[in-house]
Order: sequence, then structure tokens, then C-alpha cells
Amino acid sequence: MQIKISTEPLDILNPECLVLGFFSDERPPKGPCGFADWRLNGLISNLLAAGRISGALHENVMIETGGRIPPPKMLLHGLGPFHKLSYERLHQAGTHLARTAIGIRCRDFAFDIPAAPRTELDITQMTEALIRGFFDALLPETPDAEKRLCPCILAEESYFQKALLGLHRCKLSVRDWIPIDIVIQRNNPPAPI
Repeated sequence: MQIKISTEPLDILNPECLVLGFFSDERPPKGPCGFADWRLNGLISNLLAAGRISGALHENVMIETGGRIPPPKMLLHGLGPFHKLSYERLHQAGTHLARTAIGIRCRDFAFDIPAAPRTELDITQMTEALIRGFFDALLPETPDAEKRLCPCILAEESYFQKALLGLHRCKLSVRDWIPIDIVIQRNNPPAPI
């Protein structure tokens, strides 16, 4: 299986579906979800304000982007209250993400590490928990699903190395089940020192 990790901005990245986490108590949305909200003229904020979506734990909302960002579809995944974000909750989010991707037959998708770097949680462990949850969902239900999926982790340059380390740790922990190739896509890598 190939997993990409990318620092490319949402304006450039072009997967089939963009998956973003959002919180039930964060108004307006922040991070990549906030950027997508801005590019969609406040659509996410308006849906939240109208009570049509809530950010409740594991709520999934599919939105067509109408060309305002390159991915044609965006899936919002509810994470509940911001202060309850934990490694276990990220693991559960990864599990739900994999099952949802398989369920909607979405092969090519990109997803963020929710709340990185705005939380006290360690980004390396956040990434590892999210990806491990993703793999834990693949194996028991669909042993060959990993051959059909092409996930991409979104990471800002400021925490790219920590996210990459988390991805490598996960790669080591699942190497007996699934061989993983990591592909790095950096928008503007830092100059060597």
C-alpha cells in the first residue's frame, strides 16, 4: 500500500475526496476545515449555525465543493468537543475514515491530522493513532482493501517531521500485515543547512 504525506496547500492538492475533522464546540472551524470553510464562502459555518450539522462524534457529512477547492468532494468527520480529543479518539476517527472510504468507494482521498498543532497532544502520537486506526479497520473486514486505497496525510511544514515520524512508527507496527510505501510530497521543503 502506498501512503502519501503532503505539505501541499488545499488549493493545489487534488484527491477525489478531502476528509477534514471538525469539532462540536469550535465556531468557526479552524485549521484545514476553517480554510475550506473560507473557500466555500462560509458554507460549513452556515450549516453549523443552522444546526444542520453539529460536529458530534463520528458524524459524517459529504459536501460537493463546486470547484472552490480542487477536490470535488469533501467529507467532514465530527470529533465531538475539542477538549476531549485524545489518541483513542483519533484511533477511532481513523477506523471510521477507512470504513467510510471503503463504503463510499473512494480510493483517492486526503485527510488532516485534526487540531495539529493546536492541541497539547504529541503530533507524532496523533499521526500514529490516526493511521493505526485506519489499518485496524482494513484488516478484519476487507483483507485486500489496502490495495484499492490511496490515502494522503495533510501536514503543515511546521510539524511535517513529527507527522512523518508517526507514519514511520505505524509502518513498523503493521509491517507484518501490510507493506507500506511512504511517498513524500512537499510544497516548499526547507533549504538544507
